[in-house]
Amino acid sequence: MSVPRFDKPVYFLRSRGGEVLGPFTFREVMDQLNARKISNDGEMRRQGWEVLEKEELWGKVKDFPVFGYAGPAGRHEVYALKSKAKTVWAVGIALLVITLATFVSMFCIPFHEAEAKMDEANAIAAKAKEDNANFLKRLEAGVASGKKLWAVEFEANLKKWEADKAKATAELAKASQTLLTSEIKLASEKASVLGLEGEGADLRDTLSAERKAREKAQADLARLEKEYRAKLNELNAPFEARVAQAESRLKLELESVIERYKSSSKNELLKPLDNPRMARVLPSTNQGQGKLVLLVAQRPVAGTKLELFDGERSLRVTVMPQGMPPPMMVVEVDPGQAESASSLGFLGIEVLMRPAR
Repeated sequence: MSVPRFDKPVYFLRSRGGEVLGPFTFREVMDQLNARKISNDGEMRRQGWEVLEKEELWGKVKDFPVFGYAGPAGRHEVYALKSKAKTVWAVGIALLVITLATFVSMFCIPFHEAEAKMDEANAIAAKAKEDNANFLKRLEAGVASGKKLWAVEFEANLKKWEADKAKATAELAKASQTLLTSEIKLASEKASVLGLEGEGADLRDTLSAERKAREKAQADLARLEKEYRAKLNELNAPFEARVAQAESRLKLELESVIERYKSSSKNELLKPLDNPRMARVLPSTNQGQGKLVLLVAQRPVAGTKLELFDGERSLRVTVMPQGMPPPMMVVEVDPGQAESASSLGFLGIEVLMRPAR
């Protein structure tokens, strides 16, 4: 390809995509540089009459001093990079040498020192082994000597022990005979003591039975005396006075019951009962003395023992000789339940009368 000729040099620019732009004059290239449309690192080719240049010779804008770039030319930059590479290589080689020296100082020298110490340790171990062998020989000699002395002492002690054993056996036989005699005597005395203890137990049982019989007789005598005194006091009083007193007491109780419950609807508490097995418990002034007043359809005979049952609880009573007119009946609460008759809640309710179990 022929190179065109120009009266003045012209410049061609190559974009990043490889497109060739131009030709441009010196002034046009300067305007693009000032407008920052191109940079000093952009690729440029110059053609003109001043020099005969080939088409493929491309350089950077900064390689053309006519555009006022103060930096080094391309070849100088290459020289600077080459010098820098040499410096880097020198520093790398120096660091490699330092690393090798450090490795030798950290591993090789201690290895040689360790080998020297191992030799010393082996020498010490050999000496210790020799000393150990000498010690074992001395120990075996001492053990043999001590074994002989121990055998002599053992034989002497064995003879002495056999003599002591024979002596102790004789003393043990003598002590056993003495112990057997003592046991025979102890068994005889124990039998005597057991006989005496049996006699003493019989005597104690006899005395206890006699004491209980005496206490019972005294209690029965006191009870009989109390009953006879009460009956004597009753017999001493005139018959008419006793009857009048009982009638007045019953009359007062009946009047108090009627007065207390006459305001109730239809006098439910005093309403007669049809079922002879049922009873209605009335509040009574004698309740604190262990007696209750019942309203019944049919009165049992005096002395009959009954049990009043409200469905959950029961109260044991005994029919007393009656001084109140039917359908009322006075019963005596069992002594074990006399004080808790009211607390059991039997007052003012209907209960079942059944024979006491």
